[in-house]
Amino acid sequence: MSAIQLPTIQVIPYSVHAADYNMAADDYLLSLDAPVLRFYGWERPTLSFGKSNAKLDEIDVNVCRENDIVGVQRQTGGKTVLHHLELTYSFAANTDQFPRSILETYRLISQPLAESFAHFGLKTQMKEEKKMMANTTICFNETSSYELTAAGKKLVGSAQYRRRKRFVQHGAILLDIDWNLWKQIWRLPNDSRVLENRITSFQDQLDTIPGIEALSHQISLAFAKCFQTDLNPYTFQAEELEKIEALREKYRWEWE
Repeated sequence: MSAIQLPTIQVIPYSVHAADYNMAADDYLLSLDAPVLRFYGWERPTLSFGKSNAKLDEIDVNVCRENDIVGVQRQTGGKTVLHHLELTYSFAANTDQFPRSILETYRLISQPLAESFAHFGLKTQMKEEKKMMANTTICFNETSSYELTAAGKKLVGSAQYRRRKRFVQHGAILLDIDWNLWKQIWRLPNDSRVLENRITSFQDQLDTIPGIEALSHQISLAFAKCFQTDLNPYTFQAEELEKIEALREKYRWEWE
């Protein structure tokens, strides 16, 4: 259990949206005051690029177009993430409720994720040191401090952004992996094992995938336990949806 005690966490249940909406909604969370835990999915497979890191030289753009893969730029840093066959979470809170250290905040947020995964029999680890990989744009080829791994392979990729007295952290929890699609996007040979040696998923580790609602529920319960608080189901109100809609323009993306 964390030493931090938060006010009630507002929980936005899982829903599927376009890439620009997802980023706009996470952006909007920075304007609120209460802690918010949000779960979401993607209408189409999406490549999200870290802030100031929209590098396309390693990516086969034609493969993206042919497979109806869209792009979006995140407000958070980090490398490129393929959002596909995953559960995505975002958590926003006020910075004065958490340590000043971003790494320590990462650790505190990874803790309830790890506890929720253990409920399904998936044992994970997190380490302080960052495991670097050869120069690559693939986020999941590199394990950052306190990111969750299973059997030594990266399972969750997260990134955090702070604005004034607020932060939002969002991350991809891999449920399954389409290895062929990943290799095509990053121009890797079919017989390459570099991704399989570095990345894993619920399917890889357990030979099964928990339901989205069940996994989201366990994560929510673990957040409530770790931060000694209650949960309150929440949906965006009409005026909030209008503000999110206005933010979508800054996240629209066109392949070059």
